Amino acid sequence: MERPVHESSLLAEPYMEDSLAVIAPGRHPYYQGQVLKKEELSEQKFLLREHGSGTRELFEEVMEISGITVKPVWEGMSTTALVNAVIHGLGIAVVPKRMVSGPLEKKLVYQLEIEDAEFKRYFYIVHHKDKLLTRTIHEFIDLCRCYELDFPMPKYNGL
Repeated sequence: MERPVHESSLLAEPYMEDSLAVIAPGRHPYYQGQVLKKEELSEQKFLLREHGSGTRELFEEVMEISGITVKPVWEGMSTTALVNAVIHGLGIAVVPKRMVSGPLEKKLVYQLEIEDAEFKRYFYIVHHKDKLLTRTIHEFIDLCRCYELDFPMPKYNGL
């Protein structure tokens, strides 16, 4: 799960840190590492995940703490679709950083920063506290704990 649980009958173990990246098309007027000030955010065309996604919830929580309201021009259920839209210049998006390592390396997108905002979260292994965990479940949990970034990456236009 992308979010901690608040149910006493469930056990949640954080197993992997994740961060979100604000990405923009890899061309003018954007540049790698550019810092957007809070007052500049309303001028941006944001492409965001749908309501209910963990990525969207974290982004909105950070924005709310900063006193910022962002209205997306487009919402999507696919991170790959959002990244492709950014590559083609339709706006900027907030996506899991691990999902854009290829486009970042190829300079198809630039990672931007938002002034005084950090987008970090953990993934959790969750199970009922009274659940009998079989050997197979323990092996799966160990697999999750040892997860690395060497999984097949999604395909993006231009790669």
